[in-house]
Amino acid sequence: MRVLASVTGQFHARNITRCSSLRLLLASRPENIRSSKCIKMSSTKLFAPAADRNKEPICEVLSSYFTLGGGPKGVILEIASGTGQHCAHFANNLPSSISWQPTEYAGHPGPTAPAQAVPPVLASINAYTEGLQNVLPAIAMDAAAADWDVGPTPRDHFIGVLATNITHISPYSVTEGLVGGAGKLLSSEGKLMIYGPFKVDGKATPESNANFDATLKSQNPEWGLRDVEAVQALGEASGFTLTKCHNMPANNLMLVFTKK
Repeated sequence: MRVLASVTGQFHARNITRCSSLRLLLASRPENIRSSKCIKMSSTKLFAPAADRNKEPICEVLSSYFTLGGGPKGVILEIASGTGQHCAHFANNLPSSISWQPTEYAGHPGPTAPAQAVPPVLASINAYTEGLQNVLPAIAMDAAAADWDVGPTPRDHFIGVLATNITHISPYSVTEGLVGGAGKLLSSEGKLMIYGPFKVDGKATPESNANFDATLKSQNPEWGLRDVEAVQALGEASGFTLTKCHNMPANNLMLVFTKK
């Protein structure tokens, strides 16, 4: 398979997963459930230990595409921003020429994470990013929607879309909407970056990922690890080329698509 030849070597064994306040526990492997809960830090801020652990590996990958100097300038749309820890970290550690539009959506609850009202979650994101001049106020947005409302920013200002731990714990229509919506939003050379656990050539490896996939499907038949080839096909249909698959800690991947 094209590009996937780069997915070689051993995955890191470090326990790094993301916990969104809306998908509490769902993005975590079963063995991580107890340690992945979100904690209320104050009257506004929520805190996810797992998000605190994996923010740096994700930021390292982002920094290789959005660098100081001759790198692109514009806005990155973050899908499913969770507590706001990720967005705040990225905005603080990537060039200030990159602005961020965080989003969240409460419409896909699960067995251990009932749907929440979205305003408190958006308030947490805004609390973490308060004072950061390169972060816009968080908005509610459903990635599965046919037409995205991306807020006040002109659409031609967006240079990237980032989604972490969403494709496997939501209906496949969300994955389709994510890729299709990014295809409509981004211009040539724009980046769509999707982080999470995936199948490769139809197989979930190692065994922990296979078990996780089975657990998700037992909880909701519309959930489960997506095959990289299937997501690549969606990307190609929306004008993207899958240009890189990064090995990430805890048997995750970062898929990087570039708009043609």
